[in-house]
Amino acid sequence: MNLKTILLLNLALCTCFLSCKKSEPTVNTKKAAIDVTTALVRRGDLQEYLTFNGVTIYQRKEDIRSNVTGYVTQMRYKVGDAIYNGQVFATVRTKEQDALRDAVKIDSSLARFIGSMALKSNASGIIKTLSVTKNDYIAEGDILASVVQPQSLAIQLNVPFENRNKIEIGLPCEILIPDGSHIAATITKKLATVDAFSQSQTYLIELPNTDLPEGLSVQVKLLDKESKDVLTIPKSALQTNELLTDYWVLKVEHDTLAVKTAVIPTLKNDTITGIIAEGLKPNDQVITQGAYQMQDSTFIKITN
Repeated sequence: MNLKTILLLNLALCTCFLSCKKSEPTVNTKKAAIDVTTALVRRGDLQEYLTFNGVTIYQRKEDIRSNVTGYVTQMRYKVGDAIYNGQVFATVRTKEQDALRDAVKIDSSLARFIGSMALKSNASGIIKTLSVTKNDYIAEGDILASVVQPQSLAIQLNVPFENRNKIEIGLPCEILIPDGSHIAATITKKLATVDAFSQSQTYLIELPNTDLPEGLSVQVKLLDKESKDVLTIPKSALQTNELLTDYWVLKVEHDTLAVKTAVIPTLKNDTITGIIAEGLKPNDQVITQGAYQMQDSTFIKITN
């Protein structure tokens, strides 16, 4: 067998072997990108606030009391009505007057004593509570109504005792009403009392020209700290470990890569956190949603 024949046989064997060998499937090692939402790093001023609970109260209240014993024969007032000192609040018929009705048949001169007696108000203001109606029996000294002065409306602010040094008279504040409205005001008084149960110092915020009901629960927001010209990010972009010792954000590189970047948080408010970070500058993108437990250098897809 010559050399040419041997070479042809080897070529034929190789061709047969390759044709019989199964082709291996191609494996795609590229990971799918994760959908995320991002926001821009900003630079500006940042304020941090303290928020405390408060309740509306009337500072000046007076009770209308009965000075006779008998039955109410007339009552024209209802809760919310205005009344003034000296006005007739109700009329009352006593048992003695009822007894005189028979005597009048014998002596008509007694008729002037059997008319209902006028019970006058000893206070001016708005009737807040009403305890009697027509035909009710009342005794001398009974409280018939409670009258408040609307101009004495105030917020009773309860401040934890450890924060008392942060509150002073004249400090501006913002009152957050449950309906979503806001009222700008100032701290006006500090009471010399501390609630024994909650250990909170009591302050007053007077609101003489505000129409709010008594007993309304509100929140009072006061400025605590302020920083000028700082880097800020949305609170949702800040991540930390379980011990709250390390903080970072996931910075977007080339619109497709999330890079873990260490930061130091400073002040914060309801939505924004101030940070110190060498690896960030204004207008950098950071991930706000979709970054939970995301590893460094993960491929991403921005959806916002």
